[in-house]
Amino acid sequence: MKKVKNYFVKAIVGIVAFSTMLSGCAKTSTKSDDDHLTVFLWESKLVKNLAPYIRSQLPDMDIEFISGNNNTDLYEYYQEHGELPDIISVRRFSGTDSKELQPYLLDLSSYDIVSKYYSYALQYYFNKDQSINWLPICGIPQTIIANKTLFDQYGIALPTNYEEYVEACQKFNDLGIKPNSMDMGEDWSCLEAIQGGAIDEFTSLEGLEWRSKAESADDKISFDEEMGHRVFSKTNQFLKDSYFTAEDVSLSIDDGTNMFVEKKSAIFHGTPDIYKNLSQEMKDSELVRLPYFSQTSNEGYIYMHPSLNVALNSDLENNKTKLDLALKVLDCMVSKKGQQLIANGSGVISFNQGVPSMMNDVKGLEESLKNNNIYIRYSAQKSFVAAKEVVHGLLTGQIDENSAHDIFCEIMNSKSDKEKAVVHFDKDYSIYLNDKNGRDAPSSILTTVRKAYDAKLAFVPYYYFTSSMYKGECTNSRVGMMTAKSSDTALYFAKLNGKQVCELVENYLVEADENFYVTNKYELPIASGMKIIVNQAESGFSLKDLTVNDKKIDKEKEYSILLTDTTMSVLKKINPKCEIEQLKDTTLSSAWIEAMSKGQQPSAPEDYIEVEQ
Repeated sequence: MKKVKNYFVKAIVGIVAFSTMLSGCAKTSTKSDDDHLTVFLWESKLVKNLAPYIRSQLPDMDIEFISGNNNTDLYEYYQEHGELPDIISVRRFSGTDSKELQPYLLDLSSYDIVSKYYSYALQYYFNKDQSINWLPICGIPQTIIANKTLFDQYGIALPTNYEEYVEACQKFNDLGIKPNSMDMGEDWSCLEAIQGGAIDEFTSLEGLEWRSKAESADDKISFDEEMGHRVFSKTNQFLKDSYFTAEDVSLSIDDGTNMFVEKKSAIFHGTPDIYKNLSQEMKDSELVRLPYFSQTSNEGYIYMHPSLNVALNSDLENNKTKLDLALKVLDCMVSKKGQQLIANGSGVISFNQGVPSMMNDVKGLEESLKNNNIYIRYSAQKSFVAAKEVVHGLLTGQIDENSAHDIFCEIMNSKSDKEKAVVHFDKDYSIYLNDKNGRDAPSSILTTVRKAYDAKLAFVPYYYFTSSMYKGECTNSRVGMMTAKSSDTALYFAKLNGKQVCELVENYLVEADENFYVTNKYELPIASGMKIIVNQAESGFSLKDLTVNDKKIDKEKEYSILLTDTTMSVLKKINPKCEIEQLKDTTLSSAWIEAMSKGQQPSAPEDYIEVEQ
C-alpha cells in the first residue's frame, strides 16, 4: 500500500471457512465488517474470464465477484443505502456521471498504481482538486474494419487518408455495394460516428480543453459555438461521404455484421474481439483494421474506449488489510494477463507503462500506433442518447448540421423527470451470500419469474444478478438494475425427468461453460423449486442430493424447468435430443420487470442450497 508523492503523480498525470452447521437465519445486511472483499465487474463475461485469474493470483484471499452495471446508476442505489461495494467498475463513464459517488470513493492519486499509467490515459480522470477516484484499466480500440479482398477484387485502393476514404466509398456505392454498414441503430455507434467523423476536432487543443471542462462540469455541458458547428458539420459530412441513409437508423449490430460477412458492404467497425471473430468467419477474405481519418490533415486516429473504469470505496482506508487486498486486485487487473482476459484474448492498448500494448494483426494501424494518435472516447451517459437523436435526425433530414449542436447540448443538459415508484418492497433481500450459502435477492427474483411462467423448477448461474432489494419504494429502472443489464439472458423452458435434472446440476458444477466452472462458494448457482445439496472438496463441488418439497427428487417424474443461456447450453451438451423452447421476446430482466410492474411483492427467498464438507 505504498504511497508516492503527489508532485510525482501530477507530473506523470482468508477464505472465510464454511460453517459446519449450515443453518440459521439469512442475513439481511449486504456488507460485513470483516476482511471479505466485494468486487463488482460490469458484465458477466468479466466475472467468468477475469475473476478466476485474480483468484489464482490471490488464492488465500476472501473475494466475492458479482456482476455490476455499465454505468454508475447501480452503485448510487447501493450508496443511498450505505452499502457501496469495495470495488466497483463501469464502462460508460464520465466525471460528471460520477459526481454523486465522488465523496464516497477513495482518492487514488497518491498510490503506487497511478504511477504506472501513461499521462495521456489519466488526463480526463483528475478532479478539480487533482484527486483521482477512477482508473481506466486498458484500452479497447474500436476501429474501422475493411475487407481488403473486396477492395482488391474491384481495384479500389485501401484508404490512407480521408480523401481516399471518400473516394473508396463513392466507388463501392457506384458498384451497388454498401460502402459502410456501421450499425447506426445502436447508440454507441452513433456516438462513434460523431467522435470518429470529427476526430480531428476532439483531438485538437480546443477539443481537449472542451473535454476537460465537460468531465468536471458542475452545471451545463456545451461546446463553444464555433467548435460545435465544426463538430457536427464534419459529422454530417462523414455520414454523407459514407453513404449512410435514413434506412440506416434501424440498422442493428447483427444486421450490419451480416451485411459485411455476406460482402454486401465493404467496411464495418469493431473491437479486436469482433475483428478476430469476423476473420475466422470470413476465411476467404483478408480483413484490415483502419483508423478514423482527419478531414483536415492526413493523420489517422485510433478511436478507443476503456475496457472498464474502476473505483474503490473510501471506507477501505479504515481497514488496511482489505485496502491492501483491493490494491492487489487492481494490480492483477492492470497486469499483462489481466488485460488480455479483460479484452477476451484480443488486442488491447495498455495504459500501464510496464506492459506493452498487445495489438496483434494491426495492419493499417501502424502509423497511428507509432505516433500515439489515440483518442479515448467521451462517454457520459446522456451523450449516447444525444448522439443517437442527432445522428438519426441528420440521416432522416429532420435536423441539419446547424441545429445539431443545440439539440445535442439540450439533451446533454436536460433534467430527468423524477421517476415514480412501481413497487414497495416490504423486506430487505441481500445479493450477498447468507449464512446458509444462498443469495436471498437472486432467489427471490428467480422464484418470482419461475412462478410467473408456471415452471416447477428453475436453475441459473449466479452472475445474472446484480443488486440487493431494499425495503421501501422502488422505481422501474431500479427494478431493472437487479438483473444484469449489460449481459441479459434469454429464458428457456424444458421438460426433464428427475434423473435428467440431477445430471444437469452435476454437469453445471463441473463445467458451466468453456471458461467457467464452480470453484468456490461464491460461484454456486441459483435454484428455485428445488434444494441442491452439494459436497465441497479440494477438487471442487459435486452434487450429493437434490430435493423437491423436502423430499428426494423423483427420478422418474417429469418436471418443467426454466433455464438461462448457460444452463440451457449445459443441458444441450449432455442431452442433445432434449426439446428446449425459448420464451420468445422474453429475457430474465424483462420477465422480472414485468412481474414487478404490477406492484406485487416478490416471492420470498427459498432455502435452495446446502454445502457439506
